[in-house]
Amino acid sequence: MKAASTVTKVCRIISEFADRRSLGVTDMAKRTELLPSDVHRILSSLKATGFIVQDAQTKKYQLGLPLMRLGLAACQRNHLYEKAHPVLVRLSQQIESTTHFGIFDGRDLQVYLIDDVSALSEDRFRTQLGGPARLHSTALGKVILAHLDVRTASLALERSGMVRSTGRTITELAVLQKQLQTIRNQGFAVDSDECLEGASCLGCPVRDPEGELVGAISTSMPTQQFLTWDENQLAEHLKTAALRITRSLSLFPPASRSHAMM
Repeated sequence: MKAASTVTKVCRIISEFADRRSLGVTDMAKRTELLPSDVHRILSSLKATGFIVQDAQTKKYQLGLPLMRLGLAACQRNHLYEKAHPVLVRLSQQIESTTHFGIFDGRDLQVYLIDDVSALSEDRFRTQLGGPARLHSTALGKVILAHLDVRTASLALERSGMVRSTGRTITELAVLQKQLQTIRNQGFAVDSDECLEGASCLGCPVRDPEGELVGAISTSMPTQQFLTWDENQLAEHLKTAALRITRSLSLFPPASRSHAMM
């Protein structure tokens, strides 16, 4: 029982680095509701293995290379990643913009980015892989939110909140709910300067061969470039790509896909 308790604490500590680059013992203890002595002991042990490193000046901790390598390996060996990546590459080349793939984790009620592809060597619309995507202000988040059951969608929004990022961010629930219905009807979502000034995105759901939602793909580009597109035409490119991913997933039995979207 003691070992299981320690493992749980380790997992809670490591999980805090998902959306924080570095953390100190005191801050970590507050966030995890663990004793500072427990946090210090666990971080010291992880530091000894190289899984966690400590900045000599700030004394704060961050993820070490061995842990990042494990995360990258897990991502690249994921069946969804394997099947979606070549489709994202092809789509990015076709529409000459960055493409993304995200999945919803039902345990912590967030959308996580597991892949992105850019047609350019440098692209400010590339994302932090493994990081969360805002549910209410990104095309990726909204299209997944629109296709969740009502209870799960409500819990996810309650957890994430509706933080304002730009002057066009939707922060009223009634307005968002009306837009989610439109997204369900048309089969795609649009984010126009809602998450980042000067950036627009369009996203479509990705389903498995049984019709269950497994994630979503999206494209991001400068708003000026986005406005040159007919939204329905751009959506057709993404819907076709999403269908290619669905068809490729039929090569795997249902059991191998069961953990793709928890």
